[in-house]
Amino acid sequence: MQPIVIFIVLMVVAIALAVGMIVQGHGCNRLELFIRRGFVKGEVEEQVPEKIQHTAYYLMLELGDLLESDKDMEQYYGVKTVFNHVSALRAETLGCCVQAPIIPMRPEVQSSFLKVIK
Repeated sequence: MQPIVIFIVLMVVAIALAVGMIVQGHGCNRLELFIRRGFVKGEVEEQVPEKIQHTAYYLMLELGDLLESDKDMEQYYGVKTVFNHVSALRAETLGCCVQAPIIPMRPEVQSSFLKVIK
């Protein structure tokens, strides 16, 4: 009698895990979407378009390269520019008409008048 109870409990846990993965999953097929609608109230979220995924991926790579830099000012202006690009991408995906102006990657380098004295 005990092996049957243990088997039933394990099957219930396995089914619960499968349903949980379907509810939290992305790119579901029709059967999974049908099951998901039974648990999730409201509309099922749509998958993010490829263009936005690629843009976000390259912004992340650019940010990683900037943060590995040794120069503080290069990091500062780079992160500021990446933030502007992310803000513009967010505004585009949310459908806002107002887009933040995109500042060039690095401002014009001006000669410094400060001298280092040792």
